Amino acid sequence: MKRLATIRLVWLVSGVLFTCLESSVLVTAADDPASPRVIVVGSSEPTPYEQCRRVVVGPGVNQPKPYTGYTGFVGWTGVAYTRTGALLVTFSSGYWHGSPPTGPTPLPLDFRQLFAQIAGVDISTFNAPRGGRAEISRSDDNGLTWSAPQMMIDTPDDDRAPAPLQLSDGTLIASLFCEDGRGSKKTGTIRSSDDGKSWEQSPRWLDDGPFTWTATNGPPLQLQDKSILVCVYANNDPLDPEKPNSRLDKTTLWTPDGASKPQPDALQFGVFQSKDRGDTWKCIGTLETYYDLDESSIAQLHDGRLVMVARPEGALSWSSDGGHTWTHPVRLPFRMFDPWLLTLKDGTLLCVHGSYQKEKRGLRAILSQDGGKTWLAAGPDYGFSIDPSAYGYSRGVQLPDGSVFIAYQQGGGHTFADACRMQIFGMRFRVSRGGRGIELLPAAASPAKQK
Repeated sequence: MKRLATIRLVWLVSGVLFTCLESSVLVTAADDPASPRVIVVGSSEPTPYEQCRRVVVGPGVNQPKPYTGYTGFVGWTGVAYTRTGALLVTFSSGYWHGSPPTGPTPLPLDFRQLFAQIAGVDISTFNAPRGGRAEISRSDDNGLTWSAPQMMIDTPDDDRAPAPLQLSDGTLIASLFCEDGRGSKKTGTIRSSDDGKSWEQSPRWLDDGPFTWTATNGPPLQLQDKSILVCVYANNDPLDPEKPNSRLDKTTLWTPDGASKPQPDALQFGVFQSKDRGDTWKCIGTLETYYDLDESSIAQLHDGRLVMVARPEGALSWSSDGGHTWTHPVRLPFRMFDPWLLTLKDGTLLCVHGSYQKEKRGLRAILSQDGGKTWLAAGPDYGFSIDPSAYGYSRGVQLPDGSVFIAYQQGGGHTFADACRMQIFGMRFRVSRGGRGIELLPAAASPAKQK
């Protein structure tokens, strides 16, 4: 559907916002009457990303300690800012984009064939008995220096996407998911009581609930009532006799014509709640539609409502009862991957994501002043540019000065050669007043900061 909207076009030049003209433009929205509006706010590209970022982990800079199976891959980041003023960057390490344990039982043939096709090498040549692991690097001087990465946890499987959050009592809790390369994915949490210096070594697993597997990119979210939520992307088999709560029994799917049509292959969204600081977890809500709800993220708005966004359609949904029930998902007019949400102190809703737009790739951001009903973006189908050269996976946190610090990976590590030289960058940016753009700021010890 298309809408005629009167907007003010703004260009960002050298960190200063200039209002240029006001005009009526045609804004394209998704093919749903309830789709969010997108207001186009012009911005200059490219951004000075190479000057404003700095390497936190990378070849010859700050590598994890060598271990059997590690060849250089680092990615799937998380970020926390603790009450002591420490910045924490968490990430996965391993030998590839995904690093499941390689033996002694051979990985399935389809995985081995996929690995050979994408990575360009034979996975049977790898010795990774415990797959990848979760790591953490710490800065106590606002990102000027970073500690050598330390292991957070190393389960027998590949430990993916560790993402921390500090609870109101000072405890740190991190979500992650573990994959064995044989079809099993499971989500768990670990905690730290010493500001992230040490972590529990036995994850507290989320009950799968109605799903056959779950995964999360995190982080957890603590609500105003102190309960904790973890959202997952998941799947199940509607005909599985071991899953009596499968979708055919209890769930209605939203489809374009309003009909109920079970789609067994579409990824679903799930919400798990803990009322005991992460000791135990219970599935309290699910959502599904006729397309994937992948790599989901949630945030709590200032009015107490929850909002969710998911890959690849930029699907949005809201909950007014703490995550138990969700509105019919609606799509943004542009596609994205690994979107994550952050409610800023002034109420602005920030969504950082990777872009599928062919000519506008990289790490981008869109902004909302009304809880996700209206979004400001650089174009009708792409967000404000953060780093057009990056893969698009990141996490971030708002700092006391109001700026946002993000950690993100340089590439996807799909080929083995690329996986061996992965980097994690740190960068800061500030959201302009009224959510009409972003201004990149130099991270501590970045090239821009050194001038």
